Amino acid sequence: MSIRVLKAGLQTTLQGAPFSGHRHIGMPAAGAADSLSLALANYLVGKPCGEIAIEITLAEAIFEIDQPSSIAVVGAALYVRINGEDQPHHQTLHLKAGDKLHIGPSRPGCRTYLAISGEIHADRLLGGRSTYLAAGLGGFHGRALKDQDVIALSDISSTKKVERTTPPTLRLRYSDDHVLRVTAGPETDEPHNGILADMCLRPYAIGARANRMGMALEGVPLHTSEASNMPSAAVFPGTIQLPPSGEPYLLGADAQTTGGYPRIAQVIRADRHLIGQLGSGSRVQFVHTTAERATEIYREKISLLSPWLGQINLW
Repeated sequence: MSIRVLKAGLQTTLQGAPFSGHRHIGMPAAGAADSLSLALANYLVGKPCGEIAIEITLAEAIFEIDQPSSIAVVGAALYVRINGEDQPHHQTLHLKAGDKLHIGPSRPGCRTYLAISGEIHADRLLGGRSTYLAAGLGGFHGRALKDQDVIALSDISSTKKVERTTPPTLRLRYSDDHVLRVTAGPETDEPHNGILADMCLRPYAIGARANRMGMALEGVPLHTSEASNMPSAAVFPGTIQLPPSGEPYLLGADAQTTGGYPRIAQVIRADRHLIGQLGSGSRVQFVHTTAERATEIYREKISLLSPWLGQINLW
């Protein structure tokens, strides 16, 4: 059983749960850039939230299935079509052998997730199967999918079929304008006192330098000095660094494990999945919160999601 890629699009990869417990050897987290959309798509086909799915970035993608399957599409895609007919997002859909699935470009937003009832075969590394593009590891031979690639799937004859539709209250609203809550970073004290407050004064735009590793933020430069370089220290997805240019840099899912620029803020865990929907031209307003409140917000979000998704972990 398999799914054939007829049109791969700009950057389509196999992504699921992040790699965990290997940062000491320089292995980033990787995994789905938008963990909530991944979880919702997987649930619609009866899978755990972190299972491997197909992550589609910006451009349209087209697939063909060779056996009957259930699928679900969640994300920023403008449309979903089966054999040319429009289909809903956020709902279990059923494909017959030979059906063509057309997933439209992202408008607005940046990424869409295609979950399939059969288990997607992906390379395993360090206990994970997601794609880490920078090193060519995991996923489909460590790379983005290409036209005419064939992705193997497990037989689904014994898989319990489900019929699900995401409740409207749990559906993400995609926009070019975003609010991300942040806590103070380790280097927000002197000589960078006040930088976090300045960053939260006005919105930033995502620049042309934007990918899964991170994105430059364009706006009024923040005050910096020769002290902006420092010995390398731990960084994570959602860390905001301040290079000598004064324009902040937001790290994404494939972020490196260490960096040498001041860490002026950290996007809170409850909001980090939103980073996966930021593309060039998106606007971001940062809002400062405390570490204690960030923990409360995460717990509140999990309490909202768990009655529908069951056990869920956002990263």
